Amino acid sequence: MNPRAAVIGCGKIGASWDETHRTDAVLTHAGAWGRLGILCGCADPIAQRRDAIARRWPGVVNYADYHDLLATHPDIISIATPTVLRLPVIEAALAAGIRALLIEKPLAVNLKEARAIVDAVHAAGAIVAVNYLRRYEPQLIQVAEEIKNGRLGKIQHAIGRYGKGINENGSHLLDLIHWWLGPVKRAQVLRRVADDRPAADPTIDVFFEVEHHTDIVPVYLVAVDHRNYALFELDIVGSAGRLLMSERGMYLQRWETIPDPLFPDYRILQRVEEAHPDLSHALLYAAEDLLAVWRGERVAPRCTLEDGYAVLETTQFATYT
Repeated sequence: MNPRAAVIGCGKIGASWDETHRTDAVLTHAGAWGRLGILCGCADPIAQRRDAIARRWPGVVNYADYHDLLATHPDIISIATPTVLRLPVIEAALAAGIRALLIEKPLAVNLKEARAIVDAVHAAGAIVAVNYLRRYEPQLIQVAEEIKNGRLGKIQHAIGRYGKGINENGSHLLDLIHWWLGPVKRAQVLRRVADDRPAADPTIDVFFEVEHHTDIVPVYLVAVDHRNYALFELDIVGSAGRLLMSERGMYLQRWETIPDPLFPDYRILQRVEEAHPDLSHALLYAAEDLLAVWRGERVAPRCTLEDGYAVLETTQFATYT
């Protein structure tokens, strides 16, 4: 029997990006559950958004109040509300008996609320996946395994570049660092970009010390002003190779060491591979992943509640250090 999935919050990532693009891409929560054929309902207080859902999925019920949606008892809920609403919506979903949730990032506005979410989820025994979408993309999953298995050798350093807030966009980069390299042990804020970000979510340069196996690896996050253009990349340099993820994660380049053909006493890096991860379907992969856990085919989501908490903990640590 297939579960019934619903979405609370039908803005950009909730539903409207798919309405705008009209391509084969799956860029939203509603689009993912709709593609899987199990979208049963949506809730959003803005009538225009509900009307767009009705046009795209005529059989899907729409509600202005998410409590009315929860009263229909869907099996899975995507929560794509503004971050300030995460805690009350999650608490209401758990109280309604929902036991599988896909939550947008960041998990909460601060660690106090995030801790409350973690405690409520654990008390209810629910399954929670967090939408750090690169966690679900097959080629990026392969990169995680390659780094873990030593393809790059001993990691020497990493440099990431991002814009538009350490929480909003920088948190995606921090999740990659946690996933690929390890937990952050120390942070030092170096500079704040003079953009239009609020004080609670600054765009900042940060130096991190990250624990990779038994080594401490220096990692630098370098911030840009998003008003000029979007930039999101991570460059990892190891003793046996280099990996560059760019174009928001849609372009990978790998290098390996070879003898220098001109100066025999030296070794150089030679590019050996290029790849193009498919972020245009990452939310579909996330929905499929949670569905597999719901069916008992996987033990836990690829990006867990604890992963989401760890990223928020790091952004808060970096912001206030």
